[in-house]
Amino acid sequence: MRTKSRHTVVTIPNDKRLEVSYYCSDLKLKEKEKKDFTDLIIQLHDCHSSIKISKERIKDPGDVEAIVQKTVINARGHLCD
Repeated sequence: MRTKSRHTVVTIPNDKRLEVSYYCSDLKLKEKEKKDFTDLIIQLHDCHSSIKISKERIKDPGDVEAIVQKTVINARGHLCD
């Protein structure tokens, strides 16, 4: 299962604005995990980051975007470091 790709703009602490794309996919999960979890794939520039989240969370697009925002802010815009 793969969700439609979405986009958002994240403002990090130094007031820099970053365009971020994200989607959910369970292709790389173990078979027993696919029922309850999905990978949230976040793309910033040429970097990809993956976070395993509950499938319940993807029912609320605002919740998923909040995870993306928080992840990029905490990484200060450097997902590949």
